[in-house]
Amino acid sequence: MRTRKFLCAVLLLLMFTAGAFAANKPAEVHGGMLRYLGTTEEAFQKSIDDLNGIMRVSMMGVGSRKHAAEVLEMLKVFRENRYVVTFFDSLTSMLMAMNANRVDEISLPESTARYVMKNDSEYKILFTLRMPSAIAFGFRNDSTALRDEFNTVIESMKFDGTLKELEAKYIGNGANFQSNAVGFENFPDADTVKVAVTGDMPPVDYVSENGSAAGYNTAVISEIGKRLKKNVEIISIESGARSAALTSGRADVIFWYRTTEGVEFPEEIKVEDNPVNKIISDVTEGVILSKPYYSWENVVFLTK
Repeated sequence: MRTRKFLCAVLLLLMFTAGAFAANKPAEVHGGMLRYLGTTEEAFQKSIDDLNGIMRVSMMGVGSRKHAAEVLEMLKVFRENRYVVTFFDSLTSMLMAMNANRVDEISLPESTARYVMKNDSEYKILFTLRMPSAIAFGFRNDSTALRDEFNTVIESMKFDGTLKELEAKYIGNGANFQSNAVGFENFPDADTVKVAVTGDMPPVDYVSENGSAAGYNTAVISEIGKRLKKNVEIISIESGARSAALTSGRADVIFWYRTTEGVEFPEEIKVEDNPVNKIISDVTEGVILSKPYYSWENVVFLTK
């Protein structure tokens, strides 16, 4: 189990070197990803460039570990290739950059990657990395009471299996998701919670062709509103505007801040003490997170 956790963590550090495993990739690989709000593109790039030294330290004393040879080969590839990252504020703009050959590859959660491939057969999987990740709701830091209410309902939905049922129905494997519109109950004289959706992580965060929020996230927030007896108002924004929507008061809740809560790292990695912590951070000042409500195992790298 410890070896498995170690390999998962090392793969996390190598998530942006996947292109190097494909045949004849250039020494400088240009990759795209949806913006991480907890760091700038420049700081993110510096962290990527610093990973070589970090991984040398992380690998000390693992020569006898199972699969160590495979990990060392990945480190060799990382040293021979430089990944240049570009942040995008929406999935649409990232796909347009891919189509215009401004990036060599893009990274997405597996279900989103399979959704993209279903809708555009020219995309193909370049590489898949086991990288456990999770997403949570974001709130303003003065909304602890609302965050705590959400946490209570999220835990109850985990316990009674509702989250898993909604995941199976609205996400599936990403290619067989259900896009049906989701209804909301109305509670006269009750509080209204403004929830921002992006549509930039389909089928998890999905907006249909007619502009209506649908899919898994919408089904989850509908159930939360019902259990809290609160009205829900849906607001559409781009993923890069998530923090601004909260801090400006335009939204009370925002979908899918990425988080590592629940993901275990071995002592060798010491994530909290090195620049990798910036890479996996997706929270800005003034924002607090709920408990995670959805997680995935793999990140998929796509190319054309």
